[in-house]
Amino acid sequence: MYYYFSSDHPAVIKINGIFYGKIQDVIKPLKVDNVTPFIEICPLKPDGTAVNFILDAEFLTSPPSGISVSDLKGGYLIKFYERIDKLPFHILAQEKFPYAVVTVFTENSLKLSIETPTDFYAETFNLNTCPVEIIPFSQNNEKFFAIKFGACEYLLAIYHVNEKIEKVFYKNVCDCTFTPEFITTEKFNDIKKHVLTCSWEFCDNTFKKKRLSCKGKENFNIENLPERLIPYAFLENFLIGDSIDEFLCENIKTNSHKLHSYLGEFIGVFPPPIFRDINEVGLIYSKSENLYEVEYFTFELKDKKIFNVKKSER
Repeated sequence: MYYYFSSDHPAVIKINGIFYGKIQDVIKPLKVDNVTPFIEICPLKPDGTAVNFILDAEFLTSPPSGISVSDLKGGYLIKFYERIDKLPFHILAQEKFPYAVVTVFTENSLKLSIETPTDFYAETFNLNTCPVEIIPFSQNNEKFFAIKFGACEYLLAIYHVNEKIEKVFYKNVCDCTFTPEFITTEKFNDIKKHVLTCSWEFCDNTFKKKRLSCKGKENFNIENLPERLIPYAFLENFLIGDSIDEFLCENIKTNSHKLHSYLGEFIGVFPPPIFRDINEVGLIYSKSENLYEVEYFTFELKDKKIFNVKKSER
């Protein structure tokens, strides 16, 4: 079986006691013939946390916190995330309002508490200490708190304050405004270098996209792309919500409304691993928390336009 290992923090991997090297910020492919190998992830930082486990079916279908598993249909990608759980007590930000007190602090981990006359909410984040800003705002007479974790590009969490306190938005953005309406901006490191601007409306107890605008680099021209990259550029446009017409032959354009149900709610795109056909394109889907699966598609092109899309059966 093929396994790919990666880590977002300095670490090395050992399998059945044998050292296989560093796995930080790289994807390390390893072919493991042992059915249930013993895996050791050894941190290279003094305050890092070691991870040890048996790589069996139970682990691959229900990974523990701090580890994600992606089923690649013939192999698995396993990624390890740094555990932030040794921080000293410190209040990073606190705001007091007539109807609520909001506090962001560290006590081993980064934590949030929101207290109102009718409810109390607490949450723990696997984040390091960072600039934090608490922003109250309202929409349609409903009260909210936005918490920015970070500076330039930041994690934005929004909480609805009613009789019960609920988290209603959670996304990485590079900019946002709350008046006169809630608007976010995201930048993507994809082929077209998309910049996505969305306005959001609160309904059915969540924020839903009201409208969006997509911009790509001005000099983008599909004719300049190698044919093998056209399916990737198409899927990135499709995922962002940008126009896809320039990628499609007329026969596909007339049925483009069916692509959403055919491709499904994928969250990412990647080239095939070594054990798959080189002409396939992998689409990533979220199954549950920390668990992902991949489906593969092939694209037939004519004059640099897509005229057929086929899902792989295996």
